[in-house]
Amino acid sequence: MNPPFTMTTPERVLTALRHEIPDRVPVFLYLNPFQEDTWYRRDPSYAEVLEACAQYGDAIYDWYFPSGFFHTAAPLERETRELPGGDVEHRIHTPRGPLTCITRPDWRGAGVVKRWVTTPADAECLLSIPYVPARPDLSAILAARRDARWVAQATFEDPICCAGLIDEMALSIWTLEERPLLLRLLDTAAARIRDELAYCLAAGVGPLYYFNGPEYALPPLMAPADFQEFVVAYDTPLIAQVHAVPDCFTIVHSHGKVNAFLEQFAGMGTDGLNVLEPPPIGDTVLADAKRRIGDRVCLIGNIQYDDLARGSEEDIDAMVQAAITDGAPGGGFILSPCASPYESPLPAPTARNLIRYLQAAHR
Repeated sequence: MNPPFTMTTPERVLTALRHEIPDRVPVFLYLNPFQEDTWYRRDPSYAEVLEACAQYGDAIYDWYFPSGFFHTAAPLERETRELPGGDVEHRIHTPRGPLTCITRPDWRGAGVVKRWVTTPADAECLLSIPYVPARPDLSAILAARRDARWVAQATFEDPICCAGLIDEMALSIWTLEERPLLLRLLDTAAARIRDELAYCLAAGVGPLYYFNGPEYALPPLMAPADFQEFVVAYDTPLIAQVHAVPDCFTIVHSHGKVNAFLEQFAGMGTDGLNVLEPPPIGDTVLADAKRRIGDRVCLIGNIQYDDLARGSEEDIDAMVQAAITDGAPGGGFILSPCASPYESPLPAPTARNLIRYLQAAHR
């Protein structure tokens, strides 16, 4: 039987984002135990963890905006062929020529060996693809907003997330040698994302809008000064666009070492920031982040997933207690790991630890 909490999940989460004092800290594992069409619902190794999520946690109905290839729904001619050794080449034909990506099958499906864009000529091919606005059916996410079992979230890429199409080494070099070209890519992506947001906001999608991408602009891939130009300048207007509609909120997602950029994240106006990775993988100390920006931004994190998956029961209890102690005072805190469970099948020790995490958070 579910615990007799006085507020629904959406009420708890929005209370945290508004920095009101909730009846308890919302607790995420980023698994939705009520959503049928997920890969982990089909995996028996997740069954007990999902039961614990339903009993002790809060759930997100996470809907990804189907933005197509570089934020366009333009029909593209595609080819695939298997290469010697088992790699697979994917080819897209654009008005300026072909783009290719090479993947290598692995247990997750496929790992990227070569990204789509490795040269300035590739970038021009990407920019030549005509813009056809995506207008997906919104009935599922609109219905989800009315369900008290979860909080509905629409997930988008931010402009710098288009860097995921670009080879990492090329991206770093372009910040110095091809900066105007990189800014053209960001300008194009930003205009298309604004159009996608307008479509969703006008239809009543919400209350959460979740943006991925800023980690592409963090050191060591880019210089610290680049963050202002490549993230803050582009994400701030998107966040303002969401806030122009009453009762809509934003969460910005970034892995990596964000400690030196906390004030810039807060300055963008986002309501929430995750994942706030602690040392040694990241560099964010939750108590310090709470002191610096906790009055403006709901902090979401900051338990390292590897520590959670491999720790002892005592370790998990201590991590949960420390995070709540440091993050909860005054509201504006949501407890979560720094990554979603991703293994398939889920190892039994990890499953036990995830359940322990939810139980400890509930206590």
